[in-house]
Amino acid sequence: MSELEKEYAGRALFNVLLATGREEEIKRFELGSHGLVGFDAAGEAKVKLPGHNFGRDEIVAAIGKLLDERQSR
Repeated sequence: MSELEKEYAGRALFNVLLATGREEEIKRFELGSHGLVGFDAAGEAKVKLPGHNFGRDEIVAAIGKLLDERQSR
């Protein structure tokens, strides 16, 4: 994630959180046991990638979706 933080500096904010103690959030976002959630500027979850079944390409696509949506407003 640190590489992506540098690449998207000023356009996206990244927060990496431990899954421990966040069981309710994980359940609410239907992530299984863990995963990635992308929020828009208003704090609405727009992208959900459960588990570890994703890599850089999927994360970049998710960021692109969020940035494209932001620009279209």
